[in-house]
Amino acid sequence: MTTKYILIAVLALAIISCNAQENKQQNNKKNKHSEAVLLKNADSYLTKDVIIKKDSVSNHVRIYKQKGATGKYITIIPSLGRGVEDFTELYNSTITTKLVEAGYTVVLIQPRGIGRSKGDLTPKNVLLKDMANDIKTTLDSLGIKKLHIIGHAFGNRLARTFATMYPNYVDGLAVLASGGGFELDIEAQKCLRGSFTMSLPDDERVKMIACAFFAKGNDASIWLNGWYPKLAAAEIHASNSINGDFYKKAGGKRFLLVQAMEDFVAPPEKAGRALKNELGDQVTYIEIPGAGHALTSEKPNEVAAVLIKYFK
Repeated sequence: MTTKYILIAVLALAIISCNAQENKQQNNKKNKHSEAVLLKNADSYLTKDVIIKKDSVSNHVRIYKQKGATGKYITIIPSLGRGVEDFTELYNSTITTKLVEAGYTVVLIQPRGIGRSKGDLTPKNVLLKDMANDIKTTLDSLGIKKLHIIGHAFGNRLARTFATMYPNYVDGLAVLASGGGFELDIEAQKCLRGSFTMSLPDDERVKMIACAFFAKGNDASIWLNGWYPKLAAAEIHASNSINGDFYKKAGGKRFLLVQAMEDFVAPPEKAGRALKNELGDQVTYIEIPGAGHALTSEKPNEVAAVLIKYFK
């Protein structure tokens, strides 16, 4: 995440009313992507729903797998200020379902501050290493010592941080919509600010979300809800408090980088291709057409297919 990106997000977050945002998410009757959809898909494979506690942190974990499955574990780390529901049908994503149907056991660990996951989100108190430790605590409690890790957008930083800190846990690594290392133009700044400004009317905010996160013609209303500003503020500070060189090479692990070809805030030529050029053979690079920064909700089947092929 660039300095300018961080400053933009901080300014946007400053005008957000957290309580109003949470109430809006709970009461917005216009959201056509209801939990009923989730129950017919990913939730059909839900086998465990638990809270794992350590000290003052509680991690809400949901595990999805087919009956009798003994395949490898996968966890997915979500984007800035968003939750793991982004990888389910609740937000138009089939990724969890596709991974389960390919034989994997998917472990979704909700970030602290969302729902039943609790923990200190005071920005000065939370570092990327603390968030990585939330994941490790959960895995240790579940007896998982080896797994594949997928990180989306901000989550790619945390995934590579985890791989750097705990390389023995990481059997495979993939990052989606990886950005940073360049300055955003004025239009991108405007769209990002609008996406985080919960006081805007829904139709105006959807336009901002479409601009920042979705390819032209794709339904940005999918992401109208599901934003957690307190978490985002902590994640921004955590990213800004570490030298990116610490996690850039993911502890030397080879990894897959999936780049959306119409990503406005992380254009391929400035983001994915640049990282591939820098790290060379360490990175397997794939581009997904017709998608933006929200590629997990725009082209979930295509993303899932690439992940499954790479991990196998």
